[in-house]
Amino acid sequence: MRFIAKTILIFSIIISVLLTAISGVGAYVIYRYRDSAIDSQLLQSNPQSLRTEFYYFEHSKSSSSDSATPKPLEGEHLDSGAIYKYTPLAEMPKDLINAFIAIEDKRFWDHNGVDLVRSAKATINYLTGGKKMGGSTITQQLVKNLTGRDEATIDRKIREAFVALHVENEYEKEEILEQYLNVINLSHGCQGIGAAAELYYSKPPRELTLSECATIAAITNNPSRYDPISRPENNIKRRNLILYCMEDQGFISEQEYNKSITQPLSLNISKSNGNKYNSWYTDMVVKDVINDLSQKYNLTPSAASLMLYRGGYKIYTAIDPAIQKILETYYENKYNFPIDSNGQIAQSAMIVIDPYSGDILGVVGAIGNKCGNRLQSFATDTKRPPGSTIKPLSVYATALDRGLIEWSSEFNDAPIELIGEENRPWPQNVDRNYVGNVDVKYAIEHSLNTVPVAILKMIGERESMSFLRNKLRMTSLDEKADMGAASLALGQPTRGVSLRELTAAYSIFEEGIMSKPRSYYKVTDFDGRIILDNQPSQEAVISRESAAIMTKMLQSVVETGTAAGKINLNKSIEVAGKSGTSGNNCDRVFVGYTPELLAGVWFGYEYPKNLSDFGGNLSVYIWDEIMEKIYQNTDRYSKTTFTIPETVQKLSYGRVTESIDSRGTSYDIGWFNVKNHKWS
Repeated sequence: MRFIAKTILIFSIIISVLLTAISGVGAYVIYRYRDSAIDSQLLQSNPQSLRTEFYYFEHSKSSSSDSATPKPLEGEHLDSGAIYKYTPLAEMPKDLINAFIAIEDKRFWDHNGVDLVRSAKATINYLTGGKKMGGSTITQQLVKNLTGRDEATIDRKIREAFVALHVENEYEKEEILEQYLNVINLSHGCQGIGAAAELYYSKPPRELTLSECATIAAITNNPSRYDPISRPENNIKRRNLILYCMEDQGFISEQEYNKSITQPLSLNISKSNGNKYNSWYTDMVVKDVINDLSQKYNLTPSAASLMLYRGGYKIYTAIDPAIQKILETYYENKYNFPIDSNGQIAQSAMIVIDPYSGDILGVVGAIGNKCGNRLQSFATDTKRPPGSTIKPLSVYATALDRGLIEWSSEFNDAPIELIGEENRPWPQNVDRNYVGNVDVKYAIEHSLNTVPVAILKMIGERESMSFLRNKLRMTSLDEKADMGAASLALGQPTRGVSLRELTAAYSIFEEGIMSKPRSYYKVTDFDGRIILDNQPSQEAVISRESAAIMTKMLQSVVETGTAAGKINLNKSIEVAGKSGTSGNNCDRVFVGYTPELLAGVWFGYEYPKNLSDFGGNLSVYIWDEIMEKIYQNTDRYSKTTFTIPETVQKLSYGRVTESIDSRGTSYDIGWFNVKNHKWS
């Protein structure tokens, strides 16, 4: 008896400890996740699926986006189309609703957001290493689709469960089901049953048969595996499983089940497209808005895309329609571009930015007629080596602003080291020649490679990288892989940078201020509430004096350097800029600016290969032709000279010259910051 009593006591103590531990864990979980919720805007229904419209502000000398009246951007809009077609629950057949409930969440109408029975089975299977079994309810799946969180972690599942409880407390079951059926992924870009019904059967959901309802419901478990177009045999098997579940749960009769499982898929794929393709600019805005919606509301890109397409939003863009038209007209004409020895046209892209505000005024992402929406853009999406165009940003501006160099600073244009078994001189200049002592202006003007490598050593690679990424927002650069002279001084990063971020970085040379490029000002919903407010983001990163001196040196590139004789615009308007070529000659770039406009051009093949068939840097010629058209055909831009601060003055300086027979001094002219300058 004493043994039995002792055993009972020990068992009681163990149970007590376990219950205490479980209570403690439960209390901790409740405390940690008690405030988990979902932004109510994500659950706002818009049964009308109003189309999203784009607006612009008319640009003129006397107007600004703050005072001008917005005008519709003609021909540019987003609507629900075949990919997004919001369908109210009342317009869905009961067979469709029941098909999803039968296979996805048979206790949907009874639970409060979390199915404890199903969750317990899933947890036991997970802990015992058994067959994987999903435990998510329709409410939890809706949360996952809207928030974009789908990582396979316990933390995510617990948080998702608490959010589901919150959703069930705030919304009716019918509202939850309607939202769910309008956001699920049903393959081929279709989100929601309205889009799927139109794509697969060319009809609205209310006309779907029982078999067709089950076919669509079969897709959601694994859209690629159960795609009725590419995997019809898989879809039929799951469709029949759904029909069995519906019959087993009393949604359909045995007769209906037997009839439906024998029917073929009989798809009627919609061939309609109908929509005019939007411009490269609209594509860019859509991508920017989706990205910003994702970040602000913690959404997946697909959920943010759904929010944008069905929301009836108004997007106020920064476009200058006149500039955009000039860009599109030029790039749509393939005869404006040369062909190689095989009769092939390469590719090109261009972007025009207001350097003072960061507003993107125009963009074109490829040569030729645009043949789709949201295509890969060589201006905003593609990342390529910037070549020598990175030097003014990563090396010269940084060193100049820190007082490490000035216009007259002299460096020896000679190899810094010998590398390899062949003792090859490194770095090599493009022409493989070295000229000895040169000043900074000459090094920039002729795009020497030796001098920026030497200056980078003075600055420090980490400082240069920090300046590019943190100040100039060139986040495509890899802080580890691109930490070296090849990337920072010679412009050969591992992944490259986009033309958009490279061009925008040159905005610092107008007044020393980095202006984050923006394609839109704000986004409002159909009730006028602000969804996104894209305020200007500007930061002074170098002094006005340093910016002005850099501009003068980059003017010399156009006047007497590598771009000399290639630009006609500078005969009437001052132009500064820098050309660049990637190390393997697969990319040619030019970024140039005037007193009011900043633009960048990239030229190369879609799949990188050598550009030896094309002489010179064609990006320079493209830049000049289009910029001339902008100035000739718009009246907004009239300033012809750069503004130079009074503290920057033109002065003469002496240089030591040496020859075999003599040593002497020559004098040159340069621009210097006389502010707090200690003259010897």
